[in-house]
Amino acid sequence: MQLGGRTSGGSSEGSGGEQRRAAAGGGRQGGRRRKARMPGLFEVQDVSPPPRSLGIHALPPNTHNGDQIEVEGSAFVVQAVVMQYKLVRGKYRRDHARLEVQNTGRMLANMYLEEMYRMGDPPSPKNGS
Repeated sequence: MQLGGRTSGGSSEGSGGEQRRAAAGGGRQGGRRRKARMPGLFEVQDVSPPPRSLGIHALPPNTHNGDQIEVEGSAFVVQAVVMQYKLVRGKYRRDHARLEVQNTGRMLANMYLEEMYRMGDPPSPKNGS
């Protein structure tokens, strides 16, 4: 479930504004970036090159490393959970939550290549003399 933008009935933009915003890169060019501040809301970012944001999604608050999640019909594995805090009036308050994810197929390919790399290392030379 993805949280959409503002849905007010009194908008003077109409549907043309939505299309312009989508064509302009999701409305993030000059505006402020939305933050996932509430528990259970995470900004999901695919860290496979090139990194890209998949938006803000409502997921279980206990989502952590190694968990499999489904976003936009694709399966991902959580690589890292990043919590950002801000100091407000002498107390730290959670400011933003981000999940760094990797496509399941990409993760399996990386694991296979890492294993091949480890197996391909030649044994260290031993001095026989």
